[in-house]
Amino acid sequence: ASIYMSAGTQPGPGRFPPQRTSGQQLSNPTVYRWLLRELLRTMSDWVADHMSPPDSRYPRLDEGTLVPLDSLGFPPLPGVGRPTRMHAAYRADYGPTFYSHGVVTYQPPRIGAAFPTLVPAVDADGNERSGVRLPGHSVPLATYTGWNLFNREYGPQGELASMVGSYIPFPTTETTRADAQDPRRSIKARYGNREDYVELVRNAALELTSDGFLLDEDLDAVVADAERHWDHLMVGAPPKPGRPSTDEH
Repeated sequence: ASIYMSAGTQPGPGRFPPQRTSGQQLSNPTVYRWLLRELLRTMSDWVADHMSPPDSRYPRLDEGTLVPLDSLGFPPLPGVGRPTRMHAAYRADYGPTFYSHGVVTYQPPRIGAAFPTLVPAVDADGNERSGVRLPGHSVPLATYTGWNLFNREYGPQGELASMVGSYIPFPTTETTRADAQDPRRSIKARYGNREDYVELVRNAALELTSDGFLLDEDLDAVVADAERHWDHLMVGAPPKPGRPSTDEH
């Protein structure tokens, strides 16, 4: 069997421009339907024509890309809290005949120890190193996470907000980076200009197409999304990390 993880995404795609909902940070706007569209075609080819799918891409212990939370290495970003504990799943014993006959004899079930919980390791920007990295992640303009901490209107601020990831834009210039004391390189220092950035995105998309993770007909739409993202950050004025936007509800 093949296993794939879309790096740096939340359980459901958010809106663009990104919005702040129940979390302290803007919600993760990553569009991962491009990956799902190609993998659906791949699954059809696998079943109908016995064509092998791409090699698995997911975090692994033996590669050092799946780690305990305290080894995550998330960078200290201004205005961004980091998770200190995770939601846990516990072993539940419903009785000796539950798995063989589906009969519950212990109600409520006897709760045992929690299952071990690990997380994908991240790079110096806080972006996940493993899995299928869509062009917006391999050529990033922001830090993307699958987690977000509650803001004070929704819950305890040290706890994980349910089903919400984070979007934390890079500083636009080295001046704004220094002013914010942000450890991440600025967008201008990384890419120089819009044309260079878009070309890198196109090359990353072509590589995914070659590897079997992106349909040829979706390439132009992926590049258009990247152009829109650049213009949003470099022409508009995105909210600063951890600060509520004026239209927050």
